Amino acid sequence: MRRTLVSAGFGLALLAGCGGGDSPVAPGPPTGGATPTPTATPTPTPTPNPYAAACGTPLPNPADIYGYRIKVQLEPSRNRKILNASPQVRNAAYCAAVGLGGTFCNTRLETDPQREACDHYLSGVSDSGRPGPNWYQVVNDQNVRCGGLGLPSEGAACVLKEITQYMIDITAPGKYRACSASGSCGVCVIEESAWGVIHPSPAGICKLDGN
Repeated sequence: MRRTLVSAGFGLALLAGCGGGDSPVAPGPPTGGATPTPTATPTPTPTPNPYAAACGTPLPNPADIYGYRIKVQLEPSRNRKILNASPQVRNAAYCAAVGLGGTFCNTRLETDPQREACDHYLSGVSDSGRPGPNWYQVVNDQNVRCGGLGLPSEGAACVLKEITQYMIDITAPGKYRACSASGSCGVCVIEESAWGVIHPSPAGICKLDGN
């Protein structure tokens, strides 16, 4: 009996020495703390529009821009006129809120100190890098750019004013177009009969042709 127990014990020891018994345990993760959680990339904060802030309340909705009202601002000579464009808002509630009334209106009253910023906000930035409209002379139903301030001149009879993007000098009758950055435009047609004359009140000599 003792021999049997000894033999059995010897056999178990031999099995253990030869790799018998339980299967090997896979190694666990390294010690030293939990796996770090990846850090989420923060979403960039949008840059606020400085013209919106300066315009204040009510702020015109860019979706409500309805082209430009263009007038002859000045006639420095018989063969030169200065055109001036004002962006128009098509929103009766907005027009009433700024004290202008009607279905279409300027962004603010002419004397309102917020007017310039509101015009800038509605117009966007032109190709010259300044806020305001892009200007074109219309030749054979094609827009040709009024140059100046680093932009090449394509239109022979128009050039940008240095003091503001909302004005151009013209040196011939014809059709001129002002367009916002979003592509909403207004036109002024100066007829041959209105050229070569200094008018007592030139603001009304711009004609519209629906284009």
